[in-house]
Amino acid sequence: MIRIDIETHDKKLGFDLAGVGSSLTSGTIVETPDGLKIEYEGTLMRKALGFPEVLQFIVDASTNVELGLLAAWLYDKVNGRKIEKIVINRRVVTQITRDGIRQVLEEEIKTNE
Repeated sequence: MIRIDIETHDKKLGFDLAGVGSSLTSGTIVETPDGLKIEYEGTLMRKALGFPEVLQFIVDASTNVELGLLAAWLYDKVNGRKIEKIVINRRVVTQITRDGIRQVLEEEIKTNE
């Protein structure tokens, strides 16, 4: 399993990633255009002023995940948004680019093999 946390100040990003109609529900399965399924686990809300929300997702890596397509899909969704950081299995993506996301995904897959 690959855990993806997105820290964001963009209140609409959760709906854009995993919203169905006007609701955003834990357990929602998001299917990417290439058929990859990502589960939305929920959002951590922080009550302190100025702290970002944390959108939490799980990707089942037991299936044959095409990391380049996952990285491209995720980057396309967050590009131009108010993203504080992306964390993949507790590893921070230092460059929020397609290549930066892919690099961390690949490192995490290799580490967990």
